[in-house]
Amino acid sequence: MMFTLFPLLFGLAIAFFVLWYGSKTAADKYPVLRITVPDNAESSPEWQRWAQDNGYKAQGGGLWQKGTGMLTSATEIRFEGNEMQVRECVNYIFGINRFAINAPSWMGRPVRAVKIKALNALFAQWQIAPVSFG
Repeated sequence: MMFTLFPLLFGLAIAFFVLWYGSKTAADKYPVLRITVPDNAESSPEWQRWAQDNGYKAQGGGLWQKGTGMLTSATEIRFEGNEMQVRECVNYIFGINRFAINAPSWMGRPVRAVKIKALNALFAQWQIAPVSFG
């Protein structure tokens, strides 16, 4: 029994370390994606429709969130004046690391690519240059 349990626990410890280290490195180097957006972008019909279609929920104070970060990464979008800040959030149970959605990290890259494609569709409506991995 112990021989079966030890490799499992060891593997989980390694997985948590890799998750923490990868997301921590991305957070240190690429903390947030900042995009200049039109005036009142958060209240625009384009944003409201896009947020609803893509599963983002208002959290108050200009913060919108998609997902919980438990089995997949969550995404936070915050509006501050004419700026949109976009972060990917990796929950590794003991904490959360937040980094720019377009960080050139391997952490969740295929999932982030889908989210970036959706963001670029919104940016096209606002005539903003598309975002790519940094």
